[in-house]
Amino acid sequence: MIPEDTELLRQLMDNMTDNIYFKDLNSKFIMMNRASAQWNGFASPEDAIGKSDFDLFTEEFAQSARKDELKIFETGQPLSSKEEHAVWADGHMRWVSSTKVPLRGTEGNIAGCIGIGRDITELKNKEAELEAATEKLRHTNEQLREINAQISEDLQMAAHLQQTFLPKNYPVFLSSENQSLLDFHYFYESDSAIGGDYCSIYQLDDHRAGLLICDAMGHGVRAALITGIIRTLSENLARKPRSAGGFLTALNQQLYPMLKNEDAFLFVTACCLIIDVRSAELTGAIAGHPVPFLIRPQQGGVSALPVEESVKGPALSINENFQYETFSLTLRPGDGVVMMTDGIFEAVNESDEEFGLSQVQETLYRHRDLPLTELFPQLIQTARDYTQNQKFGDDICMLGFKFNALADARDLET
Repeated sequence: MIPEDTELLRQLMDNMTDNIYFKDLNSKFIMMNRASAQWNGFASPEDAIGKSDFDLFTEEFAQSARKDELKIFETGQPLSSKEEHAVWADGHMRWVSSTKVPLRGTEGNIAGCIGIGRDITELKNKEAELEAATEKLRHTNEQLREINAQISEDLQMAAHLQQTFLPKNYPVFLSSENQSLLDFHYFYESDSAIGGDYCSIYQLDDHRAGLLICDAMGHGVRAALITGIIRTLSENLARKPRSAGGFLTALNQQLYPMLKNEDAFLFVTACCLIIDVRSAELTGAIAGHPVPFLIRPQQGGVSALPVEESVKGPALSINENFQYETFSLTLRPGDGVVMMTDGIFEAVNESDEEFGLSQVQETLYRHRDLPLTELFPQLIQTARDYTQNQKFGDDICMLGFKFNALADARDLET
């Protein structure tokens, strides 16, 4: 995670009712949220820095927690929803559901762990009391759902933080005459306070840019937290040279253990493109995501990128070991490429008829000569006119670029 995001992370953590904490390789706390500090008897989160479970709990509980964390450090595998009977040194006890995942540094090495604990004491007590009563057990589960709903409501205030995940500026590629070789633009609009769409642009080197667009399954808090995870993982992966297929393969391998859940089926669709201004080569990879559009104003055409079905891979977090393939084509000066999530395709009118791929393509064709800064708003307005509604029922995200000219050797030297 980049340094400027630390305060944003602190704000998000401090508005969650679950206990969240970070530990180093010695299992000493390096950060925790207010809920965790209060749960462990600290006056403030800062008082916990440098402490360990051995300073708080009985030797038996602390040894068990340390054993779990050493296994995470050794294998890189997360610990999911472990129910533990926490016993403090002063004798008081609580039940907690603990999830711990590896904390990785910028080079991908394990630097500690991230823990999320939920106090389930009330639930455990009721399970013990009502073990033989099915109806009362159902009532307990309903209470748990109400707790989760309250957590979601508390997180709504973090909506503006998600906007910081989106591109703040674009890579710059200039010719020797100081003309832009690539023009980038994106559009993002969430259906609710917090959305599950994400896009980013990376300058990979002096002649290549990488573009990533993702759509996490579902809506609201859960999907938004997934986009935060993707942002951190993708920024680390973008620092090392990879093909588009290699990028999605590595992202999938890191995302899979985090989203694997026996009680919910979580996945993320994604598309990664890499444009080389030196060769005009566009390469890409697709993980269950809509194929981007290729706009060629000079030839008067708008079509989906020519990607063979055999090259398209499944969504991320479905198959941990899937190897995503890379497709390629050569662009011409004046070409544009537009990536988007499926929200605009699935927008429906009063007759429950979708706006659909064909109308998206037709709109892009009619306005193919516009720069992306004008094309995206035009497409959104056309969809709103069709649905007669300002909201689409899903998040909307579009990301694209226009390829203006090929770089020559002098451009790269400058």
